[in-house]
This record gives sequence, structure tokens and C-alpha cells, in this order.
Amino acid sequence: MLRTIILCLLSCTAVLGSKYQPYPISDLDPTTYKPYTKGQLVPLQCIRRQIDNGEHVFDSEGNIVFAPFMNCLETNSPLSLKYMEDSNVKCTVKFEDEIFHLFQLYLHKDAPFTCRYELRPNSGIYLPIDLSFRGNVLESHFDIDPNLNVVMLSNNENEIVAGSAFSSSTNTTKVIIGQNVELSFNIKWTNAHKEIIGDDNVGVYWIASRNPWLVVALVSS
Repeated sequence: MLRTIILCLLSCTAVLGSKYQPYPISDLDPTTYKPYTKGQLVPLQCIRRQIDNGEHVFDSEGNIVFAPFMNCLETNSPLSLKYMEDSNVKCTVKFEDEIFHLFQLYLHKDAPFTCRYELRPNSGIYLPIDLSFRGNVLESHFDIDPNLNVVMLSNNENEIVAGSAFSSSTNTTKVIIGQNVELSFNIKWTNAHKEIIGDDNVGVYWIASRNPWLVVALVSS
């Protein structure tokens, strides 16, 4: 009994003494993998969801299933980014039944459109990015803002440490099942510098802004 209490106290002290945990969590050492080089392709993988309720699709071992981003008709391949290269990419998507019903969930905010990318190429260490499309869901169709700003953050080690994507135009496009819709991705990259805060060795990547009160931060170890 005494031995159990001592072990519990030791483990509890270790947990309570560490307010922050490394992110992303991985048993792999990212420094053993080569960093990105300018122009290198950055594939996106997205969570597969059930079209009736937006719940995750799991494999036989209980892991969430990811699939490549939707195919663009222009290239007949999934959308991918190019590391540290700003661009405006047109990606025409055929809104067949499954994609149409998934976007109904995304627009209604019943489920997030969550994808992921690798911290370093071929490392198997992933970070999430949510694509926030906006629009209105109606009985026979939905209206979608097809223009998406994509902001990606890189650090001095040529790792991708954060990303965000959001609609920003003042117009929408009407979409029905089976229709081809051109999505426009305005992709911007920026370098973020890591600042160590406090005595817990917490690293924060900051983006400078014209408004000194407006910053975007990613907490890591």
C-alpha cells in the first residue's frame, strides 16, 4: 500500500510539474528527416467522414481514416501546396453526391473540414489545418463562397508549423449535385520566429501584424 502511494505521488508530481506537453506529439525525431525545400510539393490529406452525420470513418484498428484532398479537374490530381511559394490555384471540383453532402455539413458547421500536412516531408508527423468555407445550405442546393485564403507558417528550420484557410469574398456560387465548381485558393507563406516564454521552455511562433494587438500564435515545446 505504501509503495503504491509513493509511486502515485511520484507520477502525479511529474504530471502536475509539467503544464505543457510537446506538440505535435510523436515518438519520431523530426530532425532525422530532411526539411522542406522551396517549391517542394506539400500534399494535403483530409479526414474521411460519413455523409449522413459527419462522424469520422475509422479503420479496423480504430484509427481515423485520411484520404488525399479532392481531385482538381485541371490536373486530375489532388490539390497540393508548394513550399514557400505564394500562388493562386484554381481547382475545379465535381460535386458528386458524396462531396455535395459533405459540403452541406461543412457549410452548416455540423463537422469541420479538417485536413493535415507533414511537419517535414516523409516524417509521418502531421499537423492539422481546417478549411473554413462559408455559405448557405438550402433544400435544393447550397451557396458557397468558393474563394479561400490559405495562410501557412514556416520556421527557420524549414518546417511547416501552422496553417489556416478561410473564405473571404462577398459573393457566393450556387451549387447542385453533379455540378463542376471552380474553387480558388489564394496561398500565402510567411516565416514565423520562435520566442521562448517563461521558465517552462514554451515556444510560440508569432506573426507580426500592422495591428500590434493582432497576432497569430502556435504553442510548441
